[in-house]
Amino acid sequence: MAVFRFTPTNQHRRKKVKTRIGSLLLATVLVMSTAGFTMPSKLPAVQQLSTTVPVYDPMAGIGMGINGLFERTIAGTDRTAKMYVPKGAHLGAYMVVTNVPDGEETVRWLVDSGWIKLADREKFLLYVFEPGPSGSWGTAAQEQAYIETAYGNISVNSPEGRGTWYLPPESYYVVGYDTAGSVLQKVVMKDPTLVAAATFVNASDIDGDFLTRMDSSYHPTPDWNGKLVASSSVPLPVWIISKDASRNTARVIDYWKEANQTGSRSSGFQGGKIYYQKHGTLNGYVADSSRTAVAVREKKNLRNDTVSSEKIYEDFLSLYTRYGGNVGGNTVGSRPDYKKLGVQFKTLVLDGRLREYMVYVPRKAKEAAKRGKDVPVVFSLHGSGMTMYAMFDYSRWWEVADEEGFILVVPTGLNTTNRTGWNTSATSTDMSYIPLLLDEVKAEYNVDASRIYLGGQSNGSMMTQAIGRNLALSKNFAALGSTSGGGTSTDYSGEVLPFFLLFGEFDFWPYQLSTPTVGNSMTYWINRNDALGTATTPASEETNGRYLIYKWNNADGVNVARYGVTKGRGHSIIPEEMRLLWNWYELWKKAPDGSNTYVGR
Repeated sequence: MAVFRFTPTNQHRRKKVKTRIGSLLLATVLVMSTAGFTMPSKLPAVQQLSTTVPVYDPMAGIGMGINGLFERTIAGTDRTAKMYVPKGAHLGAYMVVTNVPDGEETVRWLVDSGWIKLADREKFLLYVFEPGPSGSWGTAAQEQAYIETAYGNISVNSPEGRGTWYLPPESYYVVGYDTAGSVLQKVVMKDPTLVAAATFVNASDIDGDFLTRMDSSYHPTPDWNGKLVASSSVPLPVWIISKDASRNTARVIDYWKEANQTGSRSSGFQGGKIYYQKHGTLNGYVADSSRTAVAVREKKNLRNDTVSSEKIYEDFLSLYTRYGGNVGGNTVGSRPDYKKLGVQFKTLVLDGRLREYMVYVPRKAKEAAKRGKDVPVVFSLHGSGMTMYAMFDYSRWWEVADEEGFILVVPTGLNTTNRTGWNTSATSTDMSYIPLLLDEVKAEYNVDASRIYLGGQSNGSMMTQAIGRNLALSKNFAALGSTSGGGTSTDYSGEVLPFFLLFGEFDFWPYQLSTPTVGNSMTYWINRNDALGTATTPASEETNGRYLIYKWNNADGVNVARYGVTKGRGHSIIPEEMRLLWNWYELWKKAPDGSNTYVGR
C-alpha cells in the first residue's frame, strides 16, 4: 500500500469568495435588468455525448471524466439538448439548467452570454434546452412535451439520462428565458424541491388558472405532521427579470411571495423592493439560519438590455443550496462560503489514487488550540453518488461545529467512474483510507482523542457501521450516529460502541423495526453493546417533535443503542438531524482504559 502526502490542487486554490448580502435571502423574486459584458467570439466544438468515452485519471480524484460542449438526443423526441462540462469540474458539481432565448443560436449564445466563461470559472455544469430543427421555438403548448421530457431525464441513470458520462447534483439551478422559459417555470412550480434557486427572464407568462391548479397539486408524500403539501406551498429562491411586472407576471410574483410567506413591509434592494419572510414561518422548509425574501423591480425596454449571466449566478443562484427528496425532508438553505469559513481542502495518495477531504476548524476550536486545549472531531461520510462538497453543503454540519467548537472532517469516497461511494468490505482501500485520515487529523489539529465520532448518510451510514464492525478501526471512536443506511453481522465481538441510527418515514427502505434493513442493523448493535431486548422490544419509545425515538439500555440502565424515525423525510437528510446526532455524540467519551463511557446528563 503506497501512501504519500499531497498538496492542495489548483482547483481548491481557486475557490472564490462569494459575497453574501446580509442574512440569506431565500426565495427571492426580482424584476430588473443588468448591464452585460462582451465575450470572446471563439466557439467550442460540439461533441456527441453518446459516442464519448469518459476518461478517469486516478490522480484526478473525483474529477469529471469528460469536458467540453456535448450534444445529446432527448429520447422520445426529435430534439437535442447541449451540456457543457468545464475542465476541473468534479462529479456532482452544481448544475445550471437553462434554455436558449428566442432568436438565438445555441453555441453562439452560450459564448456571447458569458455562460460558458462563467462555468469555466466557477466549475458548474450547464444543461441547455434548445429549439428544434427549424432553429426557432414554437408556442408554449408546442414546447411543453420537449421541455418536460428533457428536464425529467437529467438525472436518469440510463443512456437517455446521465448514463456513464456525468453525475448530477441533488438539485439544480434553473434559468428560463422567454416563452420556453415560461414552460420551464411551470415545470419548476410543479415540483420546487428539485431546484435550489431559479431565475426567469421574460419568462413569467403563466395564466392564473395554472397558478390556481398548483394550490391543489399535492406532493405524493405528506409533511412531518401528516398533512398533504401543495406545490404552491413550497418555498423556492426565485429571481424574475421582466420588462413588464403587470398582468401575468404580477400574478407570478404574488404566487412566489405567498409561497415564501413574506410580510407586507419592504426594504430597498438593487433598485427595487424586497419583502422578507415573516418570522416564525416556513419551519422545516428553510434552514434555521436562513430567511426567505421576495424582491421586485420593473425595468422597461428590457429586450434592449443585456442581462448579465454573472449577476444571475454570482449574486443570486450561488447563494443557495438544497437537498432533494420528499417535500417533508427538503430544506432550502444558504450555500456555505468555503473561503470565508476557512475550510481546508486536503489530499493524499493511496494505492495510486488521489483521495480528497475537507477539514473545518471553527473559531472556538482555534481559540481552544491557543489555550492548549484539545477539542472533539466529527467525521461525516457522504452517500453514494455524493461528494464531500455535497455532504458539507447539505448537512450544514459546519453550523453545529460553530456552536459546539468541534472539528469537522468530510472526506470523499472512491471515484468508481461516474459515481462516488464507499466500499464497505473489510479489505477495501477505503478501510485503509480511514486510519490515514485519523492519523493526519490527529497530527495536524488539536484533537481530543477521547472524543472522536463518526457518522454518514446512506452509503456513508453503511460505511460507518462497517468501520464499527472493524475492530482495528472501531477503537478510535467514542460513538457512532448515522442516517438512512444499514449493515449487520452475526459476530458481536468488540468493545461497547454506542450507536444511533435515523431513518426517514418515506426512506428507500421501510422504517419499521421489524423490517430487515432496520431490524438487522439494530440487532447487531443491541448484541454488540450488551443491551437488553431485541430489535422489536426496545426499552422505551417516545415522540419528540417530528422524531419517533426507540432506545435499548444495558443492564445498568444506560442507553447504548438508539433508533429514530424522522417524520416526513425520505432518503435525504435535514440539518436538524445533525444537531440530534451531536447531542448523542456528546454523551460519550473514551475512558483512560480505552472503553467508551457515558458522560451525559
